[in-house]
Amino acid sequence: MRGFRLLLALATLPGLRAAAQTPALAPEPAVLVGTYRLSYQPDSTNPTKRADIFYLLLGKTLSKFQSRGEQAADSLLAVFEGLPFNQETAQLLSKQIDYLPRSRSHYSIYKAAGRLYFYDRITSTHYRYEEPATILSWTIMPPTVTVGGYACQRATTNYGGRQWEAWFTREVPVSDGPYKFSGLPGLIVKVSDTRQHYVFELAKLTKPTTERLITLPKKTPIATDRAAFRRAQAAYQADPMGSLAAANGGRGGVYSTDGTSPEQLAQRARDLARKRNNALELR
Repeated sequence: MRGFRLLLALATLPGLRAAAQTPALAPEPAVLVGTYRLSYQPDSTNPTKRADIFYLLLGKTLSKFQSRGEQAADSLLAVFEGLPFNQETAQLLSKQIDYLPRSRSHYSIYKAAGRLYFYDRITSTHYRYEEPATILSWTIMPPTVTVGGYACQRATTNYGGRQWEAWFTREVPVSDGPYKFSGLPGLIVKVSDTRQHYVFELAKLTKPTTERLITLPKKTPIATDRAAFRRAQAAYQADPMGSLAAANGGRGGVYSTDGTSPEQLAQRARDLARKRNNALELR
């Protein structure tokens, strides 16, 4: 599937030159960085688990949650942003992409001033929607146990069609956590759904030794809402290659760098989509 990954990357690159900073939140340096490990089951019919690494950058008034792979991809594309898009730069980019850490999670989540800003892309189309940071209603339990080396309390909530259990610590008085989870009187150390299909767990919490600036994506997104974004995701799941062609304005069709036919690519994409039927948010 290397050719298919390259196709998606190249579909994203040409628009970088016209990208602009979305003036919603001012950049802010991180004062703490939480590294979270996610264990998840992408296919509800297959118990095989996958793993990914995410970073939670915590500033004084702003936080950002993003996968290690997406953060590395953002840094790489920023290097190519000012270069002309031609065959030489495309080949150079493709070589660099092979060295990036892999991640299936492309979203970035920002929390600030009681608002949650969700950024994601479907093929080369970037989206953004907002929600109140108080979307979660928690029930806090009194017992304290040690989780990940921290004295933690248990809390439960419902979101996205799943029941969730979180462990938070008052030892780190930051009302934040992985993904959209926040609103507790302390940092969330671990959170999982009751079926253990998605488990976020804090691996380490450190102060950055060099400046790590929390900034918004440079790509100007389409402003939407959660319901419309989920409809767009469903349309992509139903016809991945059709969505990719539509995002590219129907120009040039769909092709591969390894000689795979468009029909074979389309079938591969549909097969992959069917195996990714267990999203974190079910509704």
